[in-house]
Order: sequence, then structure tokens, then C-alpha cells
Amino acid sequence: MSKFDLNKGDRFKLDKNSGLSKIKVELGWKGGDLDASAFLLGEDGVIMRDEDFVFYKSESRTEPFDRMKFGNKKKWRDDTRPMSFDGSVLGSFDDLGGEVEDDTDESDETIDVDLDNIDVKIQEIIFVVTIYNRDGETGITFKDVIDPYIKIINAETEDQIVQYKLAENFGSETGVEVGKLICNIEGEWEFEAVGKGYEGGLQTFVDMYT
Repeated sequence: MSKFDLNKGDRFKLDKNSGLSKIKVELGWKGGDLDASAFLLGEDGVIMRDEDFVFYKSESRTEPFDRMKFGNKKKWRDDTRPMSFDGSVLGSFDDLGGEVEDDTDESDETIDVDLDNIDVKIQEIIFVVTIYNRDGETGITFKDVIDPYIKIINAETEDQIVQYKLAENFGSETGVEVGKLICNIEGEWEFEAVGKGYEGGLQTFVDMYT
């Protein structure tokens, strides 16, 4: 497939008839420690199960916790990926990023989505990026984040399908809903570029979608 650059509010249909079934959702930026998360929503606009909030501290992971293998839960979380209830969405390993002032330090986190195996009750998948303030850091917001983007990539061919570069002038926001997958009336998935910022970080999205 060809590469398409989207603007805020644009939609792009992911054509399964062309053999597209598995995608990578790459969220990238320069500078700072950000975290990518996903919310799988039912028709009422909230998650149906705790496991459908896919984030770095989730207890639903690609491997069950085994103390003999991992030693402790921190290493378990570092070495495994968060996973949705149906297994269709795999969250990213945590990219700790670099200094906010360093505009050459590129970071990205990738969420894998198996379009064929998404629970039929799921109507939307929301992709968000939130700022993680380390101990001693204060006041870091999205105005400090450089060149944020989201890309949709064919996981089997590695071809980039669409890209959305966020051009908004963010201020005090500490979380951004970057984009979302929407199941249309034909049952096909479409990607929408959103780029809407919120204050309150990850907790704001938890309050909205749970």
C-alpha cells in the first residue's frame, strides 16, 4: 500500500480485502519519557473489562507471572508485553526516552493489533500517549515534546500505510489522544487522526474510558 499523510480529523479505511490483517501502531517523538497505551471500547464508549486497558503496568500480559523465571513483578513487566483480553492488542515495551532538551533523541513505542481477532463487541480502539514525570521532574508538558507522530504499518510487509504528524501547539497538556481505530457500519476498521490534548495525564483517560 502507498503511504498517506493525514491531517487532524482525517480517516483512512484499512482494507482487509487487500490482505491487511495485522498492523503496527507506532507512536514516536523526540525528547522525554512518554508512554503509549490503548483502550478497547464497547458500544457504550468504555472498556468492558480491565484487561482492555492495555498499558505498561497491566497485569494482563503475554506470559503469566512466574517467580522462578522472573524473580519479581518489575522484571516480569519489563520482559513481557501488556495484552488485551482477546489477545488482539499487544502493548509496547517501555521506551524510557531521553532528555526533553535533546531534540535528536528519538523514541517510539509500538502497539501491535490483529484486526482479524478483535472481539466483535469492540467498536473503537483509542491510542493515547502520556508524559511520565520521573522523580524530581515537574512541569513537563506536551509543549516540551518534539515532533510527535503516529504511523500505521503493515506488520507482515513492514510497509507504512498512513502517518499523522501532530502539528498542534500544545500547552499544559500531559496526555494526548493521538488516534483511534473505528469499526464502521460495514464492519471494517478505519483509522482516524485525532490529536486532542488533555491535562491530568493517564488518569484523565482512565476516568473517561472506564
